[in-house]
Amino acid sequence: MSLKKLPVAINVFPSLDYVELVQFDEKTGEIEKASALPCSFDTAARQMSDRDQMMQTIRDLFSMNRIPYTTPAVLVLPSFFTREIELPAEFSKDELRFALVSEAERFYIFKKSEPQIGWINLDEARLLYSAFPKAEIEKYMKVFQELRIPLLGIELSYFSILRGLVVTGAVSQELEHNQPWCLLVISDYSFFASIQQGTKILKTADAPLSINEEDDLATIHEIIQDFEAFTDNQFFDRLVFVNNANRLKSEDLLCRIVMPATVTQIDQNALTLRSRGALDGAFPCTLEGLGGIFYKQYPNMPAINFQLEGGTDLAGVLRYRQEALVWLIGSNVLVFVLSLAIWGVMALLLWQKDMERASVSEQLAKLGAGFDPVKMDDIQRRKFIKSVIDRNVQANNFLVRLGTTVQQNVWLEKIQLSVGASEKPLAISLEGKAIALDTVNTMLAPLNQIATGANLQVSNAAPATSEDGQSYFTWAIQNQDVTQTSDAGASGMPAAASPPASMGGP
Repeated sequence: MSLKKLPVAINVFPSLDYVELVQFDEKTGEIEKASALPCSFDTAARQMSDRDQMMQTIRDLFSMNRIPYTTPAVLVLPSFFTREIELPAEFSKDELRFALVSEAERFYIFKKSEPQIGWINLDEARLLYSAFPKAEIEKYMKVFQELRIPLLGIELSYFSILRGLVVTGAVSQELEHNQPWCLLVISDYSFFASIQQGTKILKTADAPLSINEEDDLATIHEIIQDFEAFTDNQFFDRLVFVNNANRLKSEDLLCRIVMPATVTQIDQNALTLRSRGALDGAFPCTLEGLGGIFYKQYPNMPAINFQLEGGTDLAGVLRYRQEALVWLIGSNVLVFVLSLAIWGVMALLLWQKDMERASVSEQLAKLGAGFDPVKMDDIQRRKFIKSVIDRNVQANNFLVRLGTTVQQNVWLEKIQLSVGASEKPLAISLEGKAIALDTVNTMLAPLNQIATGANLQVSNAAPATSEDGQSYFTWAIQNQDVTQTSDAGASGMPAAASPPASMGGP
């Protein structure tokens, strides 16, 4: 498993009906994973309806995409409150936060809930700030902490969309020539527009929409009215229209907007997104999900982190664990090399014992040729010595072969060899752990070759998970008769089929 895990973005759809997971591989320049699962939200309050269901949805997304829980993630939430404000440039960070919280609390949506604030500077005196209920941020952070998923940041969708447009090249010409362009984003509940000069935000507008499901045309007229008031006397070369609404059709709106700009239309719904299961979808994932992946890659792009201060920095903890794991692997390699050196010395000693055994055998042959009943006791003692030497040599040879067979991702916890009568094979019992059972199975052939007649088999294989979420297998290697006895005693039936050959799940 690679120590450098590709980050993922967890995007809550602005339509508040699905949660999306996106993973992008910068080396190949392709989207590695993109899938979504339904999840219920309170669409009126735009809040998490069922915390346990949200946790299970994220857990299922990681599992179905075989992504470890230790993979860093960026959470993207639907934006719904963004405003511009002028404040003195000499304000400190704490003074700005206090002023912006007080400003947000003037609005009805934050009359009963404390706002969590984030902002960016548009110029010396002008700020663009967003607000989100602090209690909801706490809920999301606790979900990720309980799943032990390192959270790199919590961002809002409007800023992720801007970054997603840059990544896809949808506004490459405008960025290259620093030309003005406009972004219009609608959902069933909100309207957002911004005018950009390249990557710099010049002007924004954000407003809730009156929800009238019986008259979509009235909602469309409301959007057009707000948009025309926002763009009055403003010139731009391109309009990027992102439709996140389930019930409002893009054509009904765009045909009523009169402007000379080139229009780029992006519909993000169940019919256009392959992450939502559309087989012929035009897009693999949402702009929000893709923009969340590049949360830290574009420092010149606007980004707001809604994580609460003082929260557990699981991403930092993960980095330290990875460094510790690198040192642990290095130590294991050193121990392995030293073990090979020790086993080399043991092999030399065994060779000397082989020579001694040959000498004893020769002497026994001479004694047998001149058999004398008086010397019978001496012959029996010599035979016993030879038998003991043979068995010890076989046991030592097995240990040498075991040392050269064990691979790096296999850990031995128990080695037990029992030497019985000379005509019986060694009684062998090995126990340990492994990342994948394939590597354990490959040990059988060389070990059976050196332990003649032992007929070793893998038994008691079972999946397990460490405290930090790492999946592995416990296993045992024993003589076949021991394996069958153990299986029959556990189930009352003959030994079961061999366990799966590799890990499953993240």
